[in-house]
Amino acid sequence: MPIVSQNKRWEIYPPQPSLAKELAEALKINPLTAQVLINRGFNNPDLAHAFLNPSLENLPNPFLMKDMEKAVLRLEEALKRKERITIYGDYDVDGTTGSSLLYLFFTELQGTVDVYIPHRVQEGYGLNIKALEHLKKEGSQLVVTVDNGISSVAEAEKARELGLDLIIIDHHQVPPKIPFATAILNPKQEDCSYPSKELAGVGVAFQFALALRNHLRKQGYFQDRKEPTLKKYLDLVTLGTIADLVPLTGLNRILVKLGLEVLSESKNLGVQALKEVAGVSGKITPGQVGFRLGPRINAAGRLSSAKVGFDLLTSSDLDQARVLAKQLDIANQERQALEMQIVEEACERIEQEGILQKKCSILVCDPKWHLGVIGIVASRLVDRYYLPAIVGTVEAGKLRCSARSISGLDLYKALQACEIHLEKFGGHRQAAGLTFLEEKKEVFWQAFDQKVKDQLSAEQFIPFVRVDAEIEPNLIQKEFIEELQTLAPFGQGNPEPVFWAKNLTLFDQQQVGSNHLRFKFKGDQYFLEAIGFKMAGVDFTKTKQLMCLFSCQFNEWNGRKQIQLRLVDFPRPKII
Repeated sequence: MPIVSQNKRWEIYPPQPSLAKELAEALKINPLTAQVLINRGFNNPDLAHAFLNPSLENLPNPFLMKDMEKAVLRLEEALKRKERITIYGDYDVDGTTGSSLLYLFFTELQGTVDVYIPHRVQEGYGLNIKALEHLKKEGSQLVVTVDNGISSVAEAEKARELGLDLIIIDHHQVPPKIPFATAILNPKQEDCSYPSKELAGVGVAFQFALALRNHLRKQGYFQDRKEPTLKKYLDLVTLGTIADLVPLTGLNRILVKLGLEVLSESKNLGVQALKEVAGVSGKITPGQVGFRLGPRINAAGRLSSAKVGFDLLTSSDLDQARVLAKQLDIANQERQALEMQIVEEACERIEQEGILQKKCSILVCDPKWHLGVIGIVASRLVDRYYLPAIVGTVEAGKLRCSARSISGLDLYKALQACEIHLEKFGGHRQAAGLTFLEEKKEVFWQAFDQKVKDQLSAEQFIPFVRVDAEIEPNLIQKEFIEELQTLAPFGQGNPEPVFWAKNLTLFDQQQVGSNHLRFKFKGDQYFLEAIGFKMAGVDFTKTKQLMCLFSCQFNEWNGRKQIQLRLVDFPRPKII
């Protein structure tokens, strides 16, 4: 049975001591580490060994992806005929990094290449007809999308009328009707045999680059020119993959694990400048990508033009790159202030209208709210209320919205069931964009809210923490934590291991800063320090023994490296 603590459920994986012992003996690892691997689905030595030892040699054959050969042959033709190729990207980190990767790669292949990234507010997501007409007028003959296009049926038909060939590179959910194109690279297509279905858009772009280089090599293309090295682009793949919150398992784990190493020593001048302005150096972590590097790339596309991010990542001049990185840093500060303001206004409206008492979902909108930040606002509302949230702005009688989901709800399916009320929508299980007439707000919300009720049980409206195993405090040693770190990088689909202990003896508690707590636990066989971020205001000094959830980490400061627990939750628990 789950434990409810404060407002969270503790979902504790069932222990499997016999299987964990067998796996531990086969891999020569701690049984607790083996239990974590079992929890992640790696319950035999071969699977676990492959997970612990990611290698580029284990990448699937990119030609397994549907239409890959068609895409490669069309691009080869464009290179030979010196045709103008336009990369049509997206304004988020995934689209910007994917566009940058293909631009740099095609340039190395001596292609004639341009890039077009639509303006989020003025043009919206994906292909648009005016842009295609402009590209045709400018002399483009082949358009390659990155992180968009799978829903652009009318726009693809217009491209065909204009005589523009189209290669679609996307990873979003495939709608019932797909666009006409020379090739569509999207592993989510039903008849696609590519085994890794959860790639980000930049990941699909990287597979295209791999396939194209392999084909050109066989054709003798590099006999009189330098063959590009693709590993150097893994810094861009890592930025886009982590920022897009795809699962860090399977192929994504390989790309990100090795990509973090490339990112840490990146030769890309734009990445170097970005790291400088974000204040990160040394060994880069997924957290630094998700909270420091990614948001800065995203900021320009949210408030103005994503072209700044693209120009940064493709810059060949460090001084210019530093100027662009500073622009992104300023834009990110503006984005943070705007986001905070809209979150406060949205929360005030939610409370005033009594939405939490009436609905199982949130829908708030305002014509003053900036389209570029409503997606982040929706995420903040989910964090605060743990309900599916839709946040929108109003333009010419239409609501343009971003939606974010909670764990148990397939957002795309819920919206698909309500599409009769929508003008358009797209996305995936956890995030989506949608547009509908303002007059249909209430009827849509009623239908959507009913779908949320149908899909979720009452328990699923309680936020939860998955707990890997119980641990005795004296087992938390340096060697064990180092072994746990071989499971990194942690993120979506591969969370950092969380343990629980019921008998931690507390002998000191101090407030750190304005909102954090530092603990010291001491027993006959252990001494442990712990930090609880944003946990101030709870006094445990009268508690002799504490039951809590935590992850096991190292705290490195001034050359010292010591064990530190990061508290996840501490209960006044009751069993339900």
